[in-house]
Amino acid sequence: MQRSTPFDFKKKRRSRHLPILLFGAFLTACMAFFAFFRPGILTIVNNRVYDVFLQSLPSRLPSSLPVIVDIDDRSLSQYGQWPWPRYRIARLLERIKSFNPRSVAMDILFPEPDRTSLEYFSQQVKKDLSLRLDLSKVPKKLRDNDAILARTLASGPFVLGYKFSFDSKARSPSGCQLKPAKVFMIRSGGAPSHGIPLLHPLYAVCNLPRLARSVRNSGFLNAMTDRDGVVRRVPLLMAYRGKIYPSLALAAMMEAFNIQQMALRVGSDGEESLVFGRCRIPLDERGNILIRFRGPGETFHHVSAAAILEGTVEKKQIEGHIVFVGTFAAGLNDFHATPFDPVYPGTEVHATIVDNIVQGDFLRHPAWAPGIELLVGVLISLLTIALLTYGRALWSIPVIALSAAGLWFASKWYLVSRGIFVSPVVPFMMLAVNFSFLSALKFWREERISRKREKELADVQAITLETIVMVIETRHLETGGHVKRTQLYVKHLAQCMKKNMKYRQILDDETVDLLYRSSPLHDVGKVGVPDAVLKKPGRLDQEEFEIMKHHTVYGKMIFDVAEEKLGHNSFLSIARIIAYTHHEKWDGTGYPQGLKGEEIPLFGRIMAVADIYDALVSRRVYKKPLSHDEAVSIILEKSGKDLDPEVVAAFVQVQDKFMEVAERFADGMKGQIDMMASLSFDRK
Repeated sequence: MQRSTPFDFKKKRRSRHLPILLFGAFLTACMAFFAFFRPGILTIVNNRVYDVFLQSLPSRLPSSLPVIVDIDDRSLSQYGQWPWPRYRIARLLERIKSFNPRSVAMDILFPEPDRTSLEYFSQQVKKDLSLRLDLSKVPKKLRDNDAILARTLASGPFVLGYKFSFDSKARSPSGCQLKPAKVFMIRSGGAPSHGIPLLHPLYAVCNLPRLARSVRNSGFLNAMTDRDGVVRRVPLLMAYRGKIYPSLALAAMMEAFNIQQMALRVGSDGEESLVFGRCRIPLDERGNILIRFRGPGETFHHVSAAAILEGTVEKKQIEGHIVFVGTFAAGLNDFHATPFDPVYPGTEVHATIVDNIVQGDFLRHPAWAPGIELLVGVLISLLTIALLTYGRALWSIPVIALSAAGLWFASKWYLVSRGIFVSPVVPFMMLAVNFSFLSALKFWREERISRKREKELADVQAITLETIVMVIETRHLETGGHVKRTQLYVKHLAQCMKKNMKYRQILDDETVDLLYRSSPLHDVGKVGVPDAVLKKPGRLDQEEFEIMKHHTVYGKMIFDVAEEKLGHNSFLSIARIIAYTHHEKWDGTGYPQGLKGEEIPLFGRIMAVADIYDALVSRRVYKKPLSHDEAVSIILEKSGKDLDPEVVAAFVQVQDKFMEVAERFADGMKGQIDMMASLSFDRK
């Protein structure tokens, strides 16, 4: 046999590793391609992980600067349903102004005239009922609620809100008065030199022009939701018809601190930041600020509008604060879902933005983060491929588990300590997919190798058994044909008997196979019988026969020793039973124990029929072979005496197969050739 060289061994190992390496590289490339285009499902999972991290951030008290005035259920119950007449809104604002706030931002839209105005109402009555209402005793300045509100807005630090829309079918009303912010663009080297890198709405839902003209600052109310309907980021700036407009929160800050101009810095990587004074607010590539929510709703100080109108509010609750006025009553639907609260007041979103700007603890998901996530994912994939290709499960699995835990805690730590969110989702995904598929591939490969080794071991076992049997036969006058024939007889009998419900559980496929493979060893104990007895060319006398009987005990002893060294083994157990009991008789006259009936193990009863049939139809030095029919008659006569009737019944059903085996593997040249061919076939 040609012996493998060390070079051949190394080459073989490389060829075994190559499929895992190639498949791992293919998986990594596919997942990198998937992550590069960032499909919606990946964004949703990233957002969920971000929510978990956000909720685990160290708690911090919100800034006391924002204060929220609620038009709540109490206010509606006391002063009437919404919308209120605008003179009442004006009265509320005048009361708030009297407390000297820094600014007052209205999270309320006034897009249409107030139909409760006396002047407007009298016109409708005249038109519909042909009646003329006398308003001569009512001062002109009180006849128009919108005019009353406009005068109030013009007198104080008020900020109005409006909404932008991205609906291509809608149109902005004529005369829309918006207040753009004075923003200078500063572009770093490599940043695009054209266009405004912000969201570009298509039209605006505005306040009445007379109201919009009354204030110095106004801002949009839009709170953008992610794909899952949760608010996590809000645009601070939007570009509309060539100008830049601030959000309501930013406009409130501009009014409160008299901010005249700001700078929008755009980096070469698309990352943006808004700068005014010493404040630098990080934005994403669309001008959004990632909001750091402090908790669920009503985190900030709230004051009921009813309490302000009643005059029961202390001045210190409003003085020096940025006030947001909004509707908090049930049914007004000014609520949003956030990572902390599925029903979060919209006005608190604006208050939270002011809080983040004041405290300066911003959160970021910079433009370079997806690239880092992908790079880490590829590195983790390569580590996984290397571990699963060259490593052992005992330490590769813990290393991969520690890597996954490290990814999670490193990402969380980076958000907590630096305020930067780098998602572990892409590395997790690449780690999980590589580990799952490569483990399955490795398991399949190892299973194939294991099957091959099992087959090799089975072949070695079969050859070893044949060698043992040949050694026995060289000491005995019987030929190797006896071994092969009895082996096939046992198999046919067992397969027939397993159809019987009584024996179905005992004679399953695995047991039948073990019975087939162990049956050649039924006479292994003959190695202990002296040659004078074993090789005697005639019938044995009584004394010699008693010596011959001991071969069953010798066989049992051989397998007892083997099992003592190897532990319990089904193959050895069946071989021991066959060797020890195949000469027991149904009526109790057999040897070596004189067992009777079903005291005799089933395997021994099956072997007995096979052994007797072969002895009857085979030539011996002391007798001529009997015909098949003669052998069948003798076996039927022995049924219930020497042999188990149920095994004999099975023999009758498969007697044709017995005859075929006896003819095919008969003693002689042709039978020996057929036997050797069948043995070779069995080992394939």
